[in-house]
Amino acid sequence: MQILTGKAIMEQIVAGQLCFYRRPAPQVQLYTRGDWRQEVNRFHQAQQTAIMELTTLYHRALNQVGDGVASIFLIHGMLLEDHDYVETVRGLINGQGVTAEYAVQMAEVSFAAAFTAMDSPYMQARAVDIRDISQRVLRALMGGRQILLMDEPAILVADEYLPSEVMDFDQRRLLGLITRKGSLDSHTAMLVRAYHIPAIVEVNVTPKCEGHLALMDGYTGNVYIDPEQEHLTQLREMYQANGRPKSYASV
Repeated sequence: MQILTGKAIMEQIVAGQLCFYRRPAPQVQLYTRGDWRQEVNRFHQAQQTAIMELTTLYHRALNQVGDGVASIFLIHGMLLEDHDYVETVRGLINGQGVTAEYAVQMAEVSFAAAFTAMDSPYMQARAVDIRDISQRVLRALMGGRQILLMDEPAILVADEYLPSEVMDFDQRRLLGLITRKGSLDSHTAMLVRAYHIPAIVEVNVTPKCEGHLALMDGYTGNVYIDPEQEHLTQLREMYQANGRPKSYASV
C-alpha cells in the first residue's frame, strides 16, 4: 500500500479505481490565410457563443446550488469581455497576422502566467478561470465540445480541473476527484463543495497508478493506493465511532 498526502476539499471517504483524465490539446494553425479582419470577426463570434454558453451554465447552477456559486459563470462572462483580454487577442491577430485560435491560446498563456505570478493565493487561483474561458472560446472557434465520458464509476485524476468541467461530470459515475495541482481557493473548489464531490488537491499521483484501487480520506487528505479492505473498513468505523460528519464549507 502506498500513502500519498494532499489537501482535502471535502471531508468524505470514498474508494474506487483511478482513471486519469487527459484533456485533448487542440492543434491550431499559426498564420491566417485570409484577411485579419475576418479572424477578428471569428474571434468575436466565438466570444459571443461562449458567453451564451456561460449564461446557460449560470442558470443551471443557479437552480441546482444557488446564486453564490452560480455567479462563477457570470464572472467568466465578464472575463471574456475584459478590455485587456480582448485587445490582446485583437492585437495579436492584427499585428502578427495569426489565426484567432492561436491568438486566444497566446492570450491564455500570458494572462494565466500573470495571475500565477501574483502573491495572493486567491488571485493565483484565477489563472484557472482564464484557462477555462480561453478553452471555451477555442472550442467555439473549432466547432468542438468538451465531453467527459466515463464507462464505469471511478475517481478521476488530472493536473487540474476547470470550473465548467465540474458541470459536465457524470455524477452517477464520478466517485471523487484528485488533482496533482489545484487550489483550495479556486472556483473549481467552490463548485466541488457545492456539489458535494469528494476531492483532494496537490496529490503527487503518477500515471502508473491508473486502474489501481485508491482510498480517499477527506479528513486527513491522505490517498491510499491499493489499500487492503481491512484498512478501508477500519477507517470507516473509526470516523463513524467518533461521530465526525461530512463538512461542507460555505461558499
